[in-house]
Amino acid sequence: MIRPEALPICRFGDLEVDENRMELRRGGSAIEAEPKSLRVLFYLIHNRDRVVSKEELIREVWAGSSVTDNALTRSVAQLRKALNDDARQPRYIETVPTVGYRFLPAVDKAFEPATQEVKAESRRKWLWPALAMAVLAATVAAVWHRRTPADDLTPLRLIQITMDAGLTSSPALSPDGKLVAYSSDANDSGQRDIFVRQVAGGPAVRLTFDGAGNTMPDFSPDGSRIVFHSNRAGGGIYEVPALGGASRLIAPGGLNPRFSPNGSQIAYWTGAPNVSIAVPGGGAVWIVAAAGGEPRHPGGKFTNARYPIWSPDGKYLLFVGYTSEKTYEQTALDWYLAPANGGQALRTGAFEALKRAGLDARELNSNPAASFGILGLPKPGCWLAKDNRVIFSTAIGAAWNLWQTRISSRGKIDGSLRRLTAGAGNESDPSCASDGEVAFTSTQLREDVWVLPIDLNQGKSAGSMKAVTESPAVREHASLSRDGRYVAYASTQSGRMGLWMRDLETGEESSVASSPYVRRYAVVSPSGRMVAFSSFENDKRVIYISALDGAIQKVCETCFRATDWSNDEKTLLVFDGNPYRVSLLDIANRRLTPILSKAKRNLLYARFSPDNRRVSFTERADPDHAWIAIAPIKGTELIPEADWIRIAEAGLEDWANWSPDGNTLYFTSSRDGHTCLWGQRLDPETHKPAGDAFAVQHLHARLSYQQGGWSAAGGRIAMVLREDTGNIWMMSAQGAR
Repeated sequence: MIRPEALPICRFGDLEVDENRMELRRGGSAIEAEPKSLRVLFYLIHNRDRVVSKEELIREVWAGSSVTDNALTRSVAQLRKALNDDARQPRYIETVPTVGYRFLPAVDKAFEPATQEVKAESRRKWLWPALAMAVLAATVAAVWHRRTPADDLTPLRLIQITMDAGLTSSPALSPDGKLVAYSSDANDSGQRDIFVRQVAGGPAVRLTFDGAGNTMPDFSPDGSRIVFHSNRAGGGIYEVPALGGASRLIAPGGLNPRFSPNGSQIAYWTGAPNVSIAVPGGGAVWIVAAAGGEPRHPGGKFTNARYPIWSPDGKYLLFVGYTSEKTYEQTALDWYLAPANGGQALRTGAFEALKRAGLDARELNSNPAASFGILGLPKPGCWLAKDNRVIFSTAIGAAWNLWQTRISSRGKIDGSLRRLTAGAGNESDPSCASDGEVAFTSTQLREDVWVLPIDLNQGKSAGSMKAVTESPAVREHASLSRDGRYVAYASTQSGRMGLWMRDLETGEESSVASSPYVRRYAVVSPSGRMVAFSSFENDKRVIYISALDGAIQKVCETCFRATDWSNDEKTLLVFDGNPYRVSLLDIANRRLTPILSKAKRNLLYARFSPDNRRVSFTERADPDHAWIAIAPIKGTELIPEADWIRIAEAGLEDWANWSPDGNTLYFTSSRDGHTCLWGQRLDPETHKPAGDAFAVQHLHARLSYQQGGWSAAGGRIAMVLREDTGNIWMMSAQGAR
């Protein structure tokens, strides 16, 4: 084993590396790259005369932390992007299949080696990888050097439980740790079912066979039953015998079901995971008898609540809760302990504990992009009775890892945060056995912009969907220009979430209004000459307009998001207020004029009809139900509800786009158990629905739509589609069975 000393400043080609300053440079300018990726590069250069195995890289770069191969694969992919290297025709890093990696070019040691003091500092960086993150250096160091009980220092053993090619996720350990249930698309259709297998090995037993989005399993305390979420029949919580048998409905709707410690009750929540927890009306926690019956709320008053888990004694629920009637108030967000039988809920202090530790207060949901720039909080994963430890997943930078904290006898987070895994990927969904073993998912995700050629007036596709982006990144919210030539979208391809524009004819891509702030939700003007977008600045959302000549203007400091342009490009449709309302924003004088508003209902995602005489919009009715509706614009007057026409039932994150002739609305919907693209004809005279909705593009396979944003224009539909791969891993103390 070769222990690296600090490198001198070295050059290869037009690139330069400086390990002491943790920099990769081209032409004297630093290239943005994650610290872990840089350490992989440094180690490969140190050992450039040989092939370095994956095991050695993980051992040396991650300094003994428990990580999976996915972490290394992701770091190498990010490194190749920084180097502008092609894995198929590598100039810098060669992949040696099933073995590891080799650094290819000769290195010119252009400068003198570093001093001994700097070398010592470099060695410390290798031993403490997290310290290299400048923003988190002081806080993470404080966490790692905090005095920790001896059992916290026990080495951890990591083993892979499943080895499927697609997505296998959402593990649930039986209380005795002998069985693991999980959701998988192992049938290669992309449709998800529940499986169970012995942790020690052997064949898996398939428990569901309809592929209706069966996920989120949980074992009963005696290990005989499994509850899970399914999209069948509109969605709900179902129960199935752990070794196979008929399923039965427990409660309609609902996500993340959890058995109480005595098996008599099930906790779950309703709502939309992709709606921020800091938006009132986006979720509610429920308790229902395991035998079925009328669900009820636990103690406490919340405007949004989700992800409940039981305390080991079954007296309390721990969940992410929000108590304000306003949006995005940090003081209203926390992990709360609520008495299962009613009473006052207790604030645990998790939000402040994570903030003090320098960890991102973000929520990992079905769309990781949703965490960028949005106030959130990690969901509690499982609660171990021993030492009252709660296991959860949270982020440092772009990587999601498992952590643990303790809850004191007074129901407070005591601040003893410990990182359990250290990878560059997404490690999530922890499930605990009674003896302390933890199963989790290690996931790689890919999100790209896809384009479908289509006759929008006829609702008929004119070809197959094709990806127009291909580099590893999180992407969201594709927006087309009126002629369909340009598409704008948000992407993390430069490291942070920013905006990009692509010419679909030439394939040329360019950054839009680069900034140190998170920028999202691009909306291209009809001519394609301007882009409106939201910027997240110091917990405040601001709307800007960027022109192709580089000019940028701030147009609203109280709006949440722009959703469409008028034909003359003088007015934006936005949503603002509390609850959300739809307003017209006059760009020249910055005047906001509300046109759609309703007490205790969020109205958002408005789009102009082609003649600008009507708008479509989404009306959120409750935490898991919404409507696509249209209304006639009456100048600057507020449109009365009596003039609204409800077109179709939808989810909270579904919205509509118009056909060029204004006689068809296209919208996303999960009415068939998968989020697909649908169309609804409108009567040209009454503008009411004419006939039944029709399917435009089914997305039932592994490639799926995750509320990543879409638009329709110029004979094209552009959507951000996602493909996940992942497997189940087990973590336990060394010496455990």
